[in-house]
Amino acid sequence: MATTLHPPTAARSVRAVGLLLLLCAVGGPAVGQEAPAVLPQTTGMPVRAGTAEQTLQAGHLGLLSNSGCSDCGGGSGGGYGSAGCGSGGCGEGNCGRDCVVAEGAPTRIGRFLQGVHNALCCPDPCYVPRWNCPANAALFVDHARPTTMTRLRWDAGRNLTDPDRAEYFWAQTGGPGPANPETRVDYHELHLYQEIGTEKFSLFIDLPYRSFDSDRNGGHGGIGDLKIGTKSVLLDSDLLLCTFQFVTSVPTAGPGGGIGTGHVSLDPSLLTTVKLDNCTYWQSQTGYWFGVGNSNGSVLHYANSLNRVLWTPLPDTRFVGTFETVGYTFTSGSFTDPAGVVRAANGTTYFSVGPGFRLCMCDRLDLGFGMQFAVTDRHFAQRLYRTELRWRF
Repeated sequence: MATTLHPPTAARSVRAVGLLLLLCAVGGPAVGQEAPAVLPQTTGMPVRAGTAEQTLQAGHLGLLSNSGCSDCGGGSGGGYGSAGCGSGGCGEGNCGRDCVVAEGAPTRIGRFLQGVHNALCCPDPCYVPRWNCPANAALFVDHARPTTMTRLRWDAGRNLTDPDRAEYFWAQTGGPGPANPETRVDYHELHLYQEIGTEKFSLFIDLPYRSFDSDRNGGHGGIGDLKIGTKSVLLDSDLLLCTFQFVTSVPTAGPGGGIGTGHVSLDPSLLTTVKLDNCTYWQSQTGYWFGVGNSNGSVLHYANSLNRVLWTPLPDTRFVGTFETVGYTFTSGSFTDPAGVVRAANGTTYFSVGPGFRLCMCDRLDLGFGMQFAVTDRHFAQRLYRTELRWRF
């Protein structure tokens, strides 16, 4: 018997459409929904997707998910969801990472320590190292990110005391340095700084021109001591950047005029940048300066800066405010007091604080201004004003 095919009726069409909608309602989210948000590596704290801990942290910290790289805990190269993970996403099996996973609701300090652990032991393969102006916005802390740049810096220092202390600013009074013990020095320094760098290493030179006016030694000006230095990255992650810097000062200036120190000095230091959130960074520097040859002075110096993006007038332009502290603790050497008596320099600490700002334009050009005000009785400049122009290329 032949089978007769009947055209679909309206009732059958309605039932088919209803069945299709039901299947989409049940199966759709499992196929087409965005991957659950994962705590980005901005805090260094990968957490298991879809857990209460992930939801808690993402909500409180205002973090964004990265659907293009959800298994890697977020990227940092050009913003969340940007390219840079390769055609295979972030790799297989959570990028091969075996990270510590937050359980419960740890404190902010706990999350930070866990983030440091994961930055050391479980780096995010989606992280793309790059220059970030707000992370390097400090004016009195050396930047930790190696780069290629030209920088012009102008310092105006007022009421500097004990200028020959440990022969850090100028050479010993009455010896290779100026002839008369000093009570006050006002100075200006213009620095030409050139750095050439790669992702992990850079070489730089710093050539200053100094002019000053003082109570007892009059005024003078000239090219100062040349500084040559290197930066070597020790740890680089979205949470933490740690760099070793080594600076050698070459006595290219005559010490008798108060322009140079008259000796070679070495200054190894550790530079760090910590990302506190998407708009806030902490920069720090800890170093130990010491003279060699005919100098026995040495200084432990340390500086910190809290950088915060205050205004973003354009997507690639940011106005950054800073609050910085600078300290010097003298561990050896001597100085000449205003009465001409040579005294031990060790056991004295200079400390200053002050605000600043930097206008960053497309991470290529930035202009900054900062101030430091001494809070200790003895000090280098009682008031120091710094203006910088940096151009990266």
